[in-house]
Amino acid sequence: MRQIGFLLFCVALLFSNAANAKGLDIQEVRSKGGLTAWLVEDHSIPVIALKFAFRDAGSKNDGIEKQGLARLASNTMDEGAGDLDSQAFQKELQDLSITLRFSADRDNFGGNVKTLSRNKTRAFALLKIALMSPRFDAEPLQRMRVSNESRIKSALMDPDWMAARLQNDKIFDGTPYALNSGGTLSSLKTITAEDLKAFHKTLGRKALVVSVAGDMTPDELSTLLDDVFGGMPEGNLMDDEPFSLKNAGATYLYKQDIPQTMIEIAQPGLERTDPDYETAQVMNFILGSSGFGSRLMDEVREKRGLTYGIYTYLQTYVDTNTLQVSTSTANENTAEVLSLISQEWDKMKDTLVSDKELSDAKSYLIGSLPLALTSTDSIAGLLMTLQLERLPIDYLDQRAERINAVTKEDVQSISKRLLNTKDFTTILVGNPPDAKDATIVEALPNVE
Repeated sequence: MRQIGFLLFCVALLFSNAANAKGLDIQEVRSKGGLTAWLVEDHSIPVIALKFAFRDAGSKNDGIEKQGLARLASNTMDEGAGDLDSQAFQKELQDLSITLRFSADRDNFGGNVKTLSRNKTRAFALLKIALMSPRFDAEPLQRMRVSNESRIKSALMDPDWMAARLQNDKIFDGTPYALNSGGTLSSLKTITAEDLKAFHKTLGRKALVVSVAGDMTPDELSTLLDDVFGGMPEGNLMDDEPFSLKNAGATYLYKQDIPQTMIEIAQPGLERTDPDYETAQVMNFILGSSGFGSRLMDEVREKRGLTYGIYTYLQTYVDTNTLQVSTSTANENTAEVLSLISQEWDKMKDTLVSDKELSDAKSYLIGSLPLALTSTDSIAGLLMTLQLERLPIDYLDQRAERINAVTKEDVQSISKRLLNTKDFTTILVGNPPDAKDATIVEALPNVE
């Protein structure tokens, strides 16, 4: 495992030199109708990847009685549109090797198209009718409803899913983020075609974000924007409602008769546009996001054998942000693992990281980016992420410089600013013997 990691690390370093020298040539394209998109033009292969999203149109708008609405809309908008029923629509996609999918997360609703250049006219025509006139016919709606119900029933046997569901309920308590974006067994039954049509009407040009990579010119993209998206209603931008994480300092236990305890910890994170975000990425890499070689992995797995894996990650949302820890351990070791996590939190604040830790973190964070940009899909996805996170179009040109500028003192400073064990909201799923201070949760919320 260490040898594989070292090889990947070396490859990343090789790629980083080329990436830093040139970078992605991102163009902002504006249509005659006033729509904009980011484009990375590449005519070396005849493939086009387009991604789009509508800001703040995600599942946080579902409401408690219609949990799963945005998800179900994403499942059914490509199941028939215009004059094409589900079977005919899907057959065209398959016959022409076109990928067309919709997706929903808590904040945004969107989708993607990937097509060979020779089929682009039909691919974008299908996208247009899916956006303008989805059918929401009874048969695919029922099929997708049953599929989502089956997914929930299956997830109820997965301790990791249980921990994530409970964590969302507790850290987002009292906010729309606490709802189940995948729906509940009861709410899914209530969602009708009329509900989906009403949801569809909320999607508008004001909230639209588009990114394209591949075999397309700026002029072609300008025309495509107006043709595919120009006929949509203007719509409205939703007001952001920022909130702080809830239930700081609390521990919750959902008892399960299983040999291991799943541990999920969350505390407040950092806004993506925060000037110290790159420093936080370096700190997080050293602390736990790098897997093997991170401080948490060394202390909890390598030295003590208490887990197979432990990871930290920064999660950004429109209305809040988190820094999270995820791991599992034998029930009887739960208290020890929780103590070690707290110790490493304090160590990051109290002592400077080593020269090697800092150098390795910088090298990986800079060098790994090109390895993630090996397809038109991944490039279009990166452009979408940059836009949704409201980063400047030249951010990638600045990123390596910002990371390289981070010092050991900077890492300690952001650690003192960000890390606080008193802010932990801890979720346990399992049967630990020494969790007497935990609040027992009798049933998972927003499932049934």
